[in-house]
Amino acid sequence: MWQNKIGFGALLCLLCSWKTGSGNTILVHTVDELKQQRSLVQPGDTVLLADKEWRDAVLDLEMDGTKEQPVVVRPQTMGKAVFTGRSAIRIGGQYLLVSGLYFKNGSTPGNAVIEFRTPGGKLANNSRVTQCVIENYSQPGRFTADVWVVLWGKRNRVDHCIFKDKLNAGPVLIVELNDERSQHNEHLVDSNYFAGRQRFGANGGETIRIGVSRYSLTASRTQIRANYFERCNGEVEIVSVKSGENKISNNTFFECEGSVVLRHGAGNVVSNNIFLGNNKPFTGGVRIINPGHTVTNNLFKELKGTGFRSALAVMNGVPNSLINRYFQVTDVAISHNTFISCSSPLFGAGKDAERTLSPQRTRFTGNLIVGAEGALYEDANDDKGIQFRDNGVAGTRRATYPQGFRAVGVADHVLGKLHVKLNEKYGVLPDQLSEMNAGNTGAGWYRPEPMQAVRPPRVFTISPRDIPGLDQILQQMHPNDTLMLGEGGIYRLCRPIAVDKPLAVVAAPGLSSRPVLVNGCDKSMTAHVVIENGGALFIKGIAFDGAYESFGAVTAGIRSSEKPMNRHYKLHIDDCAFYNFNESSHAGFAGTKSTYADSILITNSLFRNISGTAVNLAEEKEDKGYYGAEYLVVKNTVFTNILGSAINVYRGGNDESTTGPFATIDHCTFNEVENREQGTAVRLAGVQYARITNSNFVNSGSGGRVIEFREFRNDPLWVDHCNFYNCGRLESFYNKVSGPHIYKIKPVFSNPAVFDFNLKKPSDLQGKSSDGKTIGAAW
Repeated sequence: MWQNKIGFGALLCLLCSWKTGSGNTILVHTVDELKQQRSLVQPGDTVLLADKEWRDAVLDLEMDGTKEQPVVVRPQTMGKAVFTGRSAIRIGGQYLLVSGLYFKNGSTPGNAVIEFRTPGGKLANNSRVTQCVIENYSQPGRFTADVWVVLWGKRNRVDHCIFKDKLNAGPVLIVELNDERSQHNEHLVDSNYFAGRQRFGANGGETIRIGVSRYSLTASRTQIRANYFERCNGEVEIVSVKSGENKISNNTFFECEGSVVLRHGAGNVVSNNIFLGNNKPFTGGVRIINPGHTVTNNLFKELKGTGFRSALAVMNGVPNSLINRYFQVTDVAISHNTFISCSSPLFGAGKDAERTLSPQRTRFTGNLIVGAEGALYEDANDDKGIQFRDNGVAGTRRATYPQGFRAVGVADHVLGKLHVKLNEKYGVLPDQLSEMNAGNTGAGWYRPEPMQAVRPPRVFTISPRDIPGLDQILQQMHPNDTLMLGEGGIYRLCRPIAVDKPLAVVAAPGLSSRPVLVNGCDKSMTAHVVIENGGALFIKGIAFDGAYESFGAVTAGIRSSEKPMNRHYKLHIDDCAFYNFNESSHAGFAGTKSTYADSILITNSLFRNISGTAVNLAEEKEDKGYYGAEYLVVKNTVFTNILGSAINVYRGGNDESTTGPFATIDHCTFNEVENREQGTAVRLAGVQYARITNSNFVNSGSGGRVIEFREFRNDPLWVDHCNFYNCGRLESFYNKVSGPHIYKIKPVFSNPAVFDFNLKKPSDLQGKSSDGKTIGAAW
């Protein structure tokens, strides 16, 4: 009955000894019927949930079976009891088996979708949730936290389930220890398919968390085995271990932008796992903190993460560490792992003014490194705390090898669908590895809904006269359709254009004047265009006037929604103009708090006469590491006569769990931007990657900073091939951002009065850019 290709020892033998189906069968159609029948359920009984939609249904399954005669709760037909709306399951009792439930199109009304504890505090023990599916079951708000499965009690199992694309804050699955009855719990989480998790852009996007720092000195003894993790990219910690004596084994991690992290606790074992990066950036393996761990017989292949996301990262610790910081790594064994075409293992990761305690008595033995592109390893401390012994190296020619490494031969080996290079003595033992995938994990009954046929994109052409019926036109549009503004001139809106699907909004080609979006009513508008949940926008050739005649003001040309939003959006602005946003709180583009852009691309555009910020991504002010966009790219764009900042990106705090923001500014012109006392023309506070190149800064930031960074020690930031004339200072914490090609040349523009900021030729700035073109924007 319980399919599994891997033996799990005594725990699995205990669970597999259950027998089912020898008692009565009770069919229930409603929550009330279940309440009425619950007290009558006896060991060995089966409770059938009617095949139907269970909407807004919270089921408290407080029942007791026995080892020989568990109570079974399942649908009449696997997957046909569909829980929607605000539904949840709470389990309490002994030997209860819950199987075949399907959660979709909703979110939990409480803390968890499935919880091994009932509201009265009764925990589940020796119980099992299997063959269940949770998808499209995220809270509407990105930062509204919940968990899909919370394990309490002891000796419970979650297996052969599918957990698909959680979008909001909170791990997918948690093992709780903050109850003495839930410690030393011996839970088993196996054979599940964790089917994706998009970048969350903040801490709190783990897939699995075992414990919390407060109880990290306590043993959990949870097993995470034979699961398939596919593109789980929520944050740096895919599996976050915050307790002791756990085993993470025989799992496959496919293109996951993060690692198995031994964050707190001691004596954990990570063994027989497969990490496949396919050369994707940020893909990681195992990160080690705290003492007494074992990392053995893992296969790391084509992982390109660095730093905390390295294939192997062993961290520095904090002297007299608080329980929620970083205990020193000591007495750790890292043996018989194979690294194929990975970034270098990193020892002493996170070394800084606080994390000064190097790893000690850490043994790196019997490992195999194949196809190393750079150094075989990096050691930030180099104090002999890492003991390198009898490791093999193949696939690279080196004149010499560090102590503890030698050249060895390798042979091709087929491991499932994988083709790998192995050695009989060094690295993994292949007979202990088994590749997990979507076919041998998850609920066997589940079939994804077939994709709808893609209809050809359509073009809906409108004129200013069609604005009264615009809402009806938008409702008719399907993803990837185009709204074309067929005439130049004024388009008078009374409410924003709402974009809740991928759409293009463009000016018709060949117009003699731009279409101009304005507010044509007395009440103010939040924006001309609002990107709603599920939306993405390409917009071209449009002008945005924030203060038209005597009508109400518009606070932004484009902004993300103020409604709850849990999906990423994308925005590409091309050949657009934004002007007359006349209050300090106004912006050309604004990313609203708690919304998150996968990417924002601004090209060939003009921002002028703005009293606020031209591009505002600084609404996350809590200093918890939150930020509004992963990628911001601004190219060939002019910012002129801006009272506030031209670009303001903010990520505050010390959180290290995320990858972004990434900011690229290239061939832009900044003229008369933010010259107030202590002002900043371009603020990139907390970005983790920045390139500002080939840009012209003139009379900008003269009362304070022309560009401001607030970086961490190793953030790759770079400013080069730029001109700064009559500007404030370029400010960063570590003063390592400036390249060698920085100029202070007075430019002469063609015709600033009509916003023509092309440089008059000849110009001393010609040929100064990295690509041989003129510095600054050129139209």
